[in-house]
Amino acid sequence: MSQNESNLSENEDIVTSEAEESSKSPVTWEELGLVDVLCKACEQLKWKEPSKIQKEAIPIALQGKDIIGLAETGSTIGVKCVVIVGGMDMMSQALILAKKPHILIATPGRLLDHLENTKGFNLRALKYLVMDEADRILNMDFEVEVDKLLKLRVAKKVKKLQRACLQDPVKIEVSTKYQTVEKLLQYYVFIPVKFKDVYLVHILNEMAGNSFMIFCSTCNNTIRTALMLRNLGLTAVPLHGQMSQNKRLAALTKFKAKNRSILISTDVARGLDIPHVDVVINFDIPTHSKDYIHRVGRTARAGRSGKAITFVTQYDVELYQRIEQLIGKQLPLYKMEEDEVMVLQEREIKDLTDKKGKRKKVAGMMMMTPKMPQVSGKRLKGKGGFKKKERKK
Repeated sequence: MSQNESNLSENEDIVTSEAEESSKSPVTWEELGLVDVLCKACEQLKWKEPSKIQKEAIPIALQGKDIIGLAETGSTIGVKCVVIVGGMDMMSQALILAKKPHILIATPGRLLDHLENTKGFNLRALKYLVMDEADRILNMDFEVEVDKLLKLRVAKKVKKLQRACLQDPVKIEVSTKYQTVEKLLQYYVFIPVKFKDVYLVHILNEMAGNSFMIFCSTCNNTIRTALMLRNLGLTAVPLHGQMSQNKRLAALTKFKAKNRSILISTDVARGLDIPHVDVVINFDIPTHSKDYIHRVGRTARAGRSGKAITFVTQYDVELYQRIEQLIGKQLPLYKMEEDEVMVLQEREIKDLTDKKGKRKKVAGMMMMTPKMPQVSGKRLKGKGGFKKKERKK
């Protein structure tokens, strides 16, 4: 957010929480003013104390004031509730909405579909509207949907949203710049693009036993990388925008249940809240620097520790420098023994033989130079084909 956008008008209150506040005595849920039922629920969920943003925002929310909250990705704790998104059966969702859930999380497009087509569903009883990542939503061509939902025209990102639909808002700011949480260890690896696969396999083997999220820039690369790792015996599952919603949920279920230790995804997974992610690998560096913040925020969530490694090739230097400029620090190099890594590259890739003796080829594994297929027969000169041997009768 620019300096002009961050300046609030005179009728707005500013609450800023600095890092030094962490040294003060912990604040309990009771001291924030929550009722006993919610305090007991927090205790049962093992939420020992509020996060920084919760300490500042809850008292203001209890006063009935509108809030704009700014905090590091992964610094707050999620809540289980009803989710309404596209790609799922609308009739099933309509039945859920008919039960009038207390908390509803929805994408703008599908929510608008139900408002226009589901009989009896409306937002008249809506008490609180939370627009998570409002700047991101308004950058994704959702202006028409949001305009219909809020009955106003959104002019420009969070600043205009604040002016248009909030009344005397309080700005809760526990992060004055784009940054990541303190317990996240971040590294980079500078390698030639042709060795990305072999370095990825080395890291996965070196850190075996951890749970990984690997981000790729395209759906095709997500599929290719997942197939490569599967052929190497690693439990990888892909997740991308070209998959149906049911297949996405199936992939997430396998990963959340720890039946798969590696989730390979495009930025469609940048907003997921999966507590047990240990390592995030930016296999393809993000084009937009802010996406880096959200990617690495999939680990080290809600007070946990985590690690993020970004692959930087000879073509990614400028993009990487933008990321460092955005987060305001230079990342350390992730140390690896190059000789050990290149052993995988030097090792000859052999065809796998199944029980029936049929040969299988490891497609595109570790970006090796493709060899001419071993086909029984004589090669026809100048035609690039093969002539099968005729069986002797």
